[in-house]
This record gives sequence, structure tokens and C-alpha cells, in this order.
Amino acid sequence: MASRTVLETILPSSNSQIPKPRSGHRCGSDDGNIYVFGGYSPHYAEYLFRELWRFNISTLTWHLLQTTGPFPNEVASSCVVLDRGNLIVFGGSGIPFGVCNSKKLHICSLRKLQWFDLSGSYSEKEESDGEDVSPIAGYGQSMVLSGDKELYVFGGTTGLEFNSYLYRYSLFKHTWEYLKGDNPPLPRYRHESVCDSERFYVIGGGMSSRDPEEFFKLEKIQSFSFASKRWNEHVCYPSKAHGFPKRRRCHGCVIFNSTVYICGGYDGRNIFDDIWSLDLKTFQWEKLPQVLPYCVYFHSATVTPSGCMYVFGGVRTINSNEDSRSNDVFKLWLTCPPLVERCWEVITSCLQRNTTSLQISRNLAFHSIFWRDLDNALF
Repeated sequence: MASRTVLETILPSSNSQIPKPRSGHRCGSDDGNIYVFGGYSPHYAEYLFRELWRFNISTLTWHLLQTTGPFPNEVASSCVVLDRGNLIVFGGSGIPFGVCNSKKLHICSLRKLQWFDLSGSYSEKEESDGEDVSPIAGYGQSMVLSGDKELYVFGGTTGLEFNSYLYRYSLFKHTWEYLKGDNPPLPRYRHESVCDSERFYVIGGGMSSRDPEEFFKLEKIQSFSFASKRWNEHVCYPSKAHGFPKRRRCHGCVIFNSTVYICGGYDGRNIFDDIWSLDLKTFQWEKLPQVLPYCVYFHSATVTPSGCMYVFGGVRTINSNEDSRSNDVFKLWLTCPPLVERCWEVITSCLQRNTTSLQISRNLAFHSIFWRDLDNALF
């Protein structure tokens, strides 16, 4: 379906707050909102954005959320998962990178706007001692949440060393476990992981080298089975017209209806603007006709439960110290949008042209979101 839809640039409401351009942030979404956590920019006085933003999809407005509790200090290249109104954050780096690393696990209740630090119950055992351990501090890992409410954190870096450690955290027992499986993926960071009901898949990644040959190919991918606790390798099949996507890290990645979508990223020499899909039933790669408006990496992508992918921020040049970071929002429907979504897009498009109707728009937005998904209404 995505091949027949248009990638759009979303312009926020004229009276909206706007987050500063950034990279190394993470995004999550529900049907009504996009959440942006953290990020970094060398052109920002404090370098790090210890912030949590919410973008309302219906009213096209940004809000800098005022939270209570222990907000994470290390907010660059953290791991983020959004689960039923709770934003789960693990790891990340502060400034300087590789010196101020975190192994803390935080949860933010988006209803209460309150942070909780779960690291107080960590064990003193070494990182790879098995059950009830303390995970290694670092950044650039990937994290997924299984159906039985267990977090899996894979890979990452300390800034000096790259690893292929796999940790599991039980949200019921509040304990970490180091999982040592046979033939895990090679050490890497800024890869992405997605999961279905049976396993999680590791997509791309690399290390510190700028040699594309040292990034990981996408001709094969590896997955970890939640049930057997074993790693498996899957041979992928190329697009007939375009072959395989180029190897990359710092890309955007989402999963929807058993299909993985990747966008952007870079291979040490080139930045990408392409969008690819991988069917996890057939492991067939296809290149989508849409492209991002510009090449970008260190951005973040998320997909709503209804199947709309959003992309925010990132770096637009290889020299990441240039003033080239973005705060743009792009969207692409990966499936046929529900009728209520299409109708609402038409209504808001018309209302946004008339600033005197913005309050009407907000009132309608409340009822629309409430009707679509009562559990996700955060007003």
C-alpha cells in the first residue's frame, strides 16, 4: 500500500512551539501523538536536550512536556519503547560521548507526566554473570518489548568498545538477565531491532569506521527467538529492480503488519534518502518509490498503530558538526488509512488555513481522538 501513497512534510500549526533541530533522539507514537525524547546538537548551548516533546497529530501542535521525577541525564542515542501510555528509556550517553554513559532504566507515565528510575534495584554482579546482573553502560543499543512484558537490549558501545551483549529485563520481577546464545550477531551500534510475537530482528548497524565494508550487509539478517532463546540467520531476497539496500547505520526503522521499513541512514561515506521494505514472511526486500525530501541519518522513525510512519530530525551532512540538523516531520502511510483518518486530515487541512478556527480544530481533535482510541486519549 505504501507504494501508492505520498510522503508528506508536516508543517506545524502557526502558533505551535517548535523543538530545536537535533540528532540522536528517539521517537515513539500512539494513534494521537508523536513523542520525541532527548537528542543532541553541537550548536545548542547545553549540547544535550533533556526534553520530552509531544506532537499532536490532529492539531499539528508541539508541546514541551513538563514532567516530574528523575528525568534521565544521558539522552543521546538512548533506547526508547512506548507501551500503553508508558515511555520506557534505557541507556544513552551524555557529554563527552563515551565518558558519561548510562545503564539506567527509566519509565515515564505519559498520563501523569512523571518519571520513575528503576535502576535502584540493580544487582552488583558483573555484566555477563547470568541471572540478576547489572547491564553494561553504553549507548546506541536497540531495545524491544516482547508480548510477555520483557525488555531485550542488544549491542551498543561504551565509546571505546562495541559489543553484542544481549540482556533481558523482566518488568514483573524487576531483574536483568544476561543471555548468552550461540552465534549472535557481531558487535555493533546504531543498528535497529523490531519484533513480532515470536522473535526480534536485528537490522543493519556498524562500528566507528567510515569504511562501508565494515558496516553490516542486509543480504542476511539475524533474529532471536523468545521461546528457544537461540539466534537464527535469515537469507533475504533482493528486489528484482533494485537489488539489496546498501548497508547502513543510524537509520530509521519500524515494523507494521509483519513488514519492516527502513529509511535514510549512512554507510560512513554516503547519506541515504531511500525507503525500503522487508517482508518478514518471505524475507523479500523491495525499494519504495518514495524518498525522504533529503538525505539524513541519526534521525528517528516511529509508526502509529493505524500504520502511519513519522520521521523526525537528524543530520543532513557527513560533517555532523556543521549546522545541518533538522526538526522537520515527515509522514508516510504504510497501509490504506482508516476513513476517519482521511476525513480528519481534510478537516484539519482546511482549518489550518484559517487561524480563527484553530480553537474549533482543537475541540474537534479531542472528540476525534477520544472516539478513535479511548485508551490512548491523553487529554
